[in-house]
Amino acid sequence: MTDFIFDVFVPNGTPTHTYVKRTAEQNEEKLAAALEIPNMVISISGPSKTGKTALINTCLTQERIIPASGQSLRTSNELWQTVMRWIGGPEEIEKIKERVLKAGVAGKTTGEAGVFFAKGKVEGEANGGVEFTTGTLEKYGVEFFEAVVKDLSGSDFVVFLDDFHYISRESQVEIAKSIKAIAERGVRICIASVPHKSDDMVRANDELTGRIVSILFDYWTVTELENIAKAGFLALGVDIAPAKVKQLATEALGSPQLMQSLCLNLCLEKGIRNKQTMQYRTDVSNAEFSAALERTTLQTDYSKTVEKLHTGAKERGTQRKEFALKDGSQGDVYRAILVSLMQNPPRLSFDYDEIMSRIREVCIGDAPAGSSVQLALKQMDGIAKDLSRENSVLEWDDDQLEITNPYFMFYLRSSQKIEQINKSKSGMV
Repeated sequence: MTDFIFDVFVPNGTPTHTYVKRTAEQNEEKLAAALEIPNMVISISGPSKTGKTALINTCLTQERIIPASGQSLRTSNELWQTVMRWIGGPEEIEKIKERVLKAGVAGKTTGEAGVFFAKGKVEGEANGGVEFTTGTLEKYGVEFFEAVVKDLSGSDFVVFLDDFHYISRESQVEIAKSIKAIAERGVRICIASVPHKSDDMVRANDELTGRIVSILFDYWTVTELENIAKAGFLALGVDIAPAKVKQLATEALGSPQLMQSLCLNLCLEKGIRNKQTMQYRTDVSNAEFSAALERTTLQTDYSKTVEKLHTGAKERGTQRKEFALKDGSQGDVYRAILVSLMQNPPRLSFDYDEIMSRIREVCIGDAPAGSSVQLALKQMDGIAKDLSRENSVLEWDDDQLEITNPYFMFYLRSSQKIEQINKSKSGMV
């Protein structure tokens, strides 16, 4: 029997005990209203790990959702074939690639006819003096499209295409046209993406303008995240001091998924796996709190990313200047930047002035010059994109640094990676 704790705090699924409605956003109401509007595409956009999928899974019964992921799609054919596979339809639908017409005028031919035939009824079939010669049979997206329309048009099922932004730009154009067409045929479809890619659908097909209902997510507030902990601890019969709950919510960096992980690992650190008899407050020491944070970092690994950003861009013939830092280490501008980002309060967005202020705070004596910091941040942006262009952990643009994945910032702050790099450099490990 699974311990109750795993039913309460659910980092990688849809929670029930700890699902929190965001009163100000009213996303549940917006989604319900959008589903009532015929022939529209629903677009849900928001930062990574902020509950987009949980919203869909909570507002719709699991049986109504037909899932597809942009990470694995290259053509509209693959999208509708995925849907057909979920429905339980045929894996292959075939079409005639070529036909030759032999009628009143000898030798008169056409190219692809676009006419579909049942398998086994095409070879040598003649009708009214017209002979059809078939060529190679191939999978064809329109057939899957029509099959999906036939089965889903006017139904309560919803095709949920997650991570649309992962689809290549060239493929987005074709898939967006197909999505517009199938929505017009009465198939409900919902697209999820990250904010800076939320207009990919319209840019791929501007005819979708006015045909999309948008639901916008933002990072969660500390108070909203606290509500996750309060609901979960209450379900477990555990009383955690409000100050510790707020501290957890602050470390979660706006992500309900990360908050679920933090609460789960704090309970595991305390040996709480099932419902308790709430007789007294459960004390959490600083050591236990830190151990819970470090335990959570084991659920995500950004060690290679941190190493690459710490190393920085390759340079020829010059030795980078090093600075004395308050953590007891010596490091160049890249280390100074990373150490400064780790400082309190935890943030995901920094303007240039705040970065410089933080760098001066972590340096003892001399600090990197502004021009050096700007160049390093530009190069860090390039390094992050080289590691994962579609899922870069940070972006530097117009004197603004955005950490695009809260898990990366959490890993940077709560893992021992930066300290390990320093020890390795010093020959201590």
